[in-house]
Amino acid sequence: MQQDEHMHPVRHSVRAILFDGDEIILFRRIRPGVEPYWITPGGGVEPSDAGPEATLRRELDEELGAVAGPALRVFSVAEPGRLSAFYACRLVSMDLTRRSGPEFLDPAAGVHEIVRVRPEKAADLNLVPPELAGFLTENAETLPALLDAATYAPGRYRPVVDVHLLLFDDAGRVLLGRRQGTGYADGEWQIMPSGHLEEGESVIEATAREAREELGVEVSGLTVAHVMHHRNPGGTARIGMFLVAETVHGTPVNAEPHKCAELGWFPVDDLPSATVPYARAGVEAVRDAPGFSLHGWALPVAAHLEAEAVRAGFAETSVTLIAHRAGHVLVLSDGEADRLPSLVVRHGRSLADAVAELAQGDAEFAGADDYVTLDGRLGRRFAFAAPLAGDPPATGRLIPLSSVGTSRLPRAEQMLIESWFGG
Repeated sequence: MQQDEHMHPVRHSVRAILFDGDEIILFRRIRPGVEPYWITPGGGVEPSDAGPEATLRRELDEELGAVAGPALRVFSVAEPGRLSAFYACRLVSMDLTRRSGPEFLDPAAGVHEIVRVRPEKAADLNLVPPELAGFLTENAETLPALLDAATYAPGRYRPVVDVHLLLFDDAGRVLLGRRQGTGYADGEWQIMPSGHLEEGESVIEATAREAREELGVEVSGLTVAHVMHHRNPGGTARIGMFLVAETVHGTPVNAEPHKCAELGWFPVDDLPSATVPYARAGVEAVRDAPGFSLHGWALPVAAHLEAEAVRAGFAETSVTLIAHRAGHVLVLSDGEADRLPSLVVRHGRSLADAVAELAQGDAEFAGADDYVTLDGRLGRRFAFAAPLAGDPPATGRLIPLSSVGTSRLPRAEQMLIESWFGG
């Protein structure tokens, strides 16, 4: 079909509804001879971009030096010759010294004043495009909840529940499977069978189902031998139910070879060195017969955090420092915003080395959060706390802990500080 000579290609752009706590970050545009108006961060999709979300993250980096968490497409606006897609996401960190967009380097382009606005107030602004103001106002309550449910699921604690069935042979050896193709701990040994409790089934039903699915056996007389409240280093917590069976009908086989490379029987006191720590702790707890245990709740060291980040497949790790002195916290300022000192762990360096470089002394783990890199891969940021060594840098200043909640720090960093100091 011959293209109409009057037709023009549609320009695609992406914009970020960037939440920082309960507020969204906007630019107040001030240009000579033009009434002030407000816009969201974002810009046009370039041929070199891998996709719309890659454009989004490139624009956030260029315009705000910002890193955000997972993004959810929530709104679109079609205009003559242009289609704009809006993604909701949460700010993780922001460093305005990294700004590289040409519009921020050209005085003739006017001012991009950073403002934070509650979404229900969007209708009071000269927001471009105007359709976005109506969308934000109508969805002021539901949009943050939708974003959180799709990405972080905060609020009332609803832990994942795992079931693990320990099968033993006549020599007292336990059955393990070596993981493959799962994206987590591939190459390491795990209890077989194991899985997550699904909605509407009991722990007993879930365990029997996993035995059928993973090993092709029927089990009966299931009892809970141990309950563990486990937390991954730098990650989330879960409840582990470790069960034993009175009777096993059939011979275990590797029924899911796409997830399990091989099965093996191992002495309880001599498990493979490459056994998932959570699984090892469960086997040992059942061996020692306590009814309940905590695992992973002590403050982890850098080596454990790094190992878990590798196990979980994070493509990048970074470190943020809460440097404190006499009831104050160090922040770095760049005119319109504050941030905590941070750095990306470079390839070939250990997390411990990066922490030592940033903290210049003993530091303790303070928390973690996840983000998405410019090329769309998952990263994990580890926060450490340490007394401030020496004088603040030239771009730094000390702010009282009592003012952290009203500071210019991103809300994610405010929460890290408040959590560490028990706020």
